Amino acid sequence: TKAALPVGASALPLISIITVIAATIFSQFFQSLRVTGTALGIVFMQMFFAASGAAGSIRLVIESAPSLFLFSALQIALHFCSLMSIGKLIFKLKAKELYLASNANVGGPTTAAAMATAKEWKRLTLPALLVGILGYATATPIALALGQIILRLPSI
Repeated sequence: TKAALPVGASALPLISIITVIAATIFSQFFQSLRVTGTALGIVFMQMFFAASGAAGSIRLVIESAPSLFLFSALQIALHFCSLMSIGKLIFKLKAKELYLASNANVGGPTTAAAMATAKEWKRLTLPALLVGILGYATATPIALALGQIILRLPSI
C-alpha cells in the first residue's frame, strides 16, 4: 500500500475498499469461510470487549478530563434525541431499530451486534453490523481528510 498512497496517508481506507471488492467478486470463496469466520469473529469480539472494559474507567475520565466527559455526554445525548425524534416522527421507525442505529453510530458495529444478540433481536443483528460498518466506511476517509486539512492550518 505504500506505493499506492502518498506519504503520511493511512492505508485503512484502501485496505477496506480492497476487502469489500474481494468479498463481492469472490463471494463463493468467502461464503465457504463463513462458519469459521463467525466463530473467530465471536472470539475476537469477546477479547475486544474484555480489553476495552478492563482499560476503561468513567471515574478516571471524570476526574482527569471533566470537560471532555461533559462534551462527549452532550454529543451522545444530542445524537440520541435527534435520532429518536427524526426516526419516530418522520420515518416512523420502531424504537428498537433506532436504539440499534444509535448504538452502531456511537459504539460501532461490534457493540450494536452484541446489543441485538443480547436483546434477542436476531433479524436486526446483521443490519446493526452493516450500519456500523457503513459508518466506519464513510467516516474514516472523511476524518482522515479533515485531519490532514487541520494539520495544515496555521497554529494560533
